[in-house]
Amino acid sequence: MRFGLQDVKKQVYRREGELYVGLHFLRPGELRSEIERLIAYHEQLIGQSRMRFSMDDARACVGDYRLAHCLICALSNWYQWRQRSWSDALQQIGSESHLLLEKAGITSPVYLRLALFNYVNEHHQGFLDARVRPAALQAFAASYQLSAPDLEYLLRLDSDDEALLGRDSLQPPGAQDVATLYNQWAFESALFNASSVRFVIDCHAFEQAASEARQIGSGIGAVIKRLCYLARLLGVYYDLTYDSSSSHTAPLLHLTLYGPQEMTGAPQQYGARLARLCRLLLGYGISQRQHISRTHGQHKRNNSPTSASALSSAIVKAEASVHFLQRSYRFAMDNTLLSLLPAGEASLAQSTGGASAGVAQQAPIHTPSVFDSSIEQSFAEAFAALESSHAVDGWQLIREPEPLMFEQSIFIPDFALTRDQRRIYVEILGFWTPSYRERKVQKLQQLQGRGDIVLAIPEEAREAFASLVSVFPIAWYSDQLSATELLHLVRNRYDDVAERLAAIDITAVRSRVQQEGFLTERACYELLHVYRRSELQLAVERVVGGDVAFAAGLGLYRVDWMEQLRTSFVVLIETLGASPLAVVLHEARARLPVLAECEDATIEAMLGLWPEVSVHRSSIFEAIVAMTNDGAEQTAVADNEEQTYTVPGRKAGREKRTIPKKRVVREASQGDLWN
Repeated sequence: MRFGLQDVKKQVYRREGELYVGLHFLRPGELRSEIERLIAYHEQLIGQSRMRFSMDDARACVGDYRLAHCLICALSNWYQWRQRSWSDALQQIGSESHLLLEKAGITSPVYLRLALFNYVNEHHQGFLDARVRPAALQAFAASYQLSAPDLEYLLRLDSDDEALLGRDSLQPPGAQDVATLYNQWAFESALFNASSVRFVIDCHAFEQAASEARQIGSGIGAVIKRLCYLARLLGVYYDLTYDSSSSHTAPLLHLTLYGPQEMTGAPQQYGARLARLCRLLLGYGISQRQHISRTHGQHKRNNSPTSASALSSAIVKAEASVHFLQRSYRFAMDNTLLSLLPAGEASLAQSTGGASAGVAQQAPIHTPSVFDSSIEQSFAEAFAALESSHAVDGWQLIREPEPLMFEQSIFIPDFALTRDQRRIYVEILGFWTPSYRERKVQKLQQLQGRGDIVLAIPEEAREAFASLVSVFPIAWYSDQLSATELLHLVRNRYDDVAERLAAIDITAVRSRVQQEGFLTERACYELLHVYRRSELQLAVERVVGGDVAFAAGLGLYRVDWMEQLRTSFVVLIETLGASPLAVVLHEARARLPVLAECEDATIEAMLGLWPEVSVHRSSIFEAIVAMTNDGAEQTAVADNEEQTYTVPGRKAGREKRTIPKKRVVREASQGDLWN
């Protein structure tokens, strides 16, 4: 049970015209005897009901009302109130009441109160006055061999006052453990009510600490990517700026984390994520499980530097904007304060549920991307689906590309589209709060000189981002961003087909075709740097001629090579006879090594070039390959069954259709049966 910022002792002061708030933190050794008395008071009440716990007596152990309340809340990390089970209570009472109650279907205080309610309705017209109450309860209790006090105890067994005090760990906590946890919770209570937290990070110090910790990656770009990954992992919104280094100063990175007062989420939810991210950046916090195992003597201290310690050692300044009592205050997080927080023994893997252990060093290749919103995730999934079907015009989508640095500011696009040497950055804008929109527009205005940025903006935000319409190409979306529409926008805006066609080395392409004899259509796309069928047709027109030819669905080939293959294939078909297409494809790959890597569609396209061979399809699932023979009927054996296939020959003219005459049915006439 945590305490809130309003419960913490604090003082307000003014510095350089700004209001600051200072929280009361416990220094080492402070209030040790008072905390030990409070722990002893909890220890002597273990196994006792809550009615015996006096808040006044507990506060008297400390003396300060506010501080005592916060320390009692901190002790709830070790001591818990638990409801006593029904079976344990009956075992303590003894006798045969357990069997009688179970026989009557009474297995909890709820059913016991219901049974008493029915008894009073049946014997006392639903009401017991003070005069007859003791006798009525005694009579009801006697029917289950219970005494009146035991009955009343069982009736209120599930109430809060009857909860028993228990301890989670085998040993009681130390006074310093309680004081340290109080400091952590007091610090995080301020972050729960913060609109922003600002860190100033020395990049050189971070690089040096990271190299000592043998972490992968260096430079300001590596620092930014690690910070961005942690922020996205925990769902905290951020902004980055930097001061470039001079001959006397190191580059400083300014990281701003936006808290619940700035976002739309509830402070208790978003503030917890903000506090969690600050815990990673500052490198403090011991989980309860670690504390218990250390108390048992099983905790092994890890002396190796971690990512969190490397980052925390590079933080030059940290400050938060805290809101309470309808006013805004600054909350300075200096080294003195940070030294009072728990030591950074918790690894990033334990602090983030195991997801960020390796990523704080540098996200490994197989680590799944973390998206800021469902719109980004659905867009990435749709793009991957199009890419699997070769429908993305050769573009590759990169998540979390390198940051763009300009004029003491940093822009981190959501995606990057790459193709050859071309790189297009994609930023998906949300609606969010007015302050978010103002910051985003201000940062994008500084990028208006670049020609490699595409924006995706929701329709409802047209008015808010109207100033960007004439500056950047924009893909508008309603609910989900269409990958197809964004690719269409990129194609229209950045179409460089003329440049790519002009860059084709015709001599080198023809030389490769003459050397290899055949290039598949897919290989032609890659060799000619074209990405659509219309572009391929324009490109091959520059290459074909002489002994080099092209066929759609097939690719580029040398004419004499194709003629040799044609002769070999005709011999193969004459040997096999009329056979199913699957059999022909299998035999062709086995007997003709040049076709071993070709796809089925490519080989079938080759068959269409040769008039000696025909493919007859009786359905979309069955196809027969045979030598062309007008009006001939050939027999093929397939799947151990003899089947007869009629292969129609090629006819020079249109076949004359015979229209059958309409059958005329003459009706029989019947005379008058009455006359």
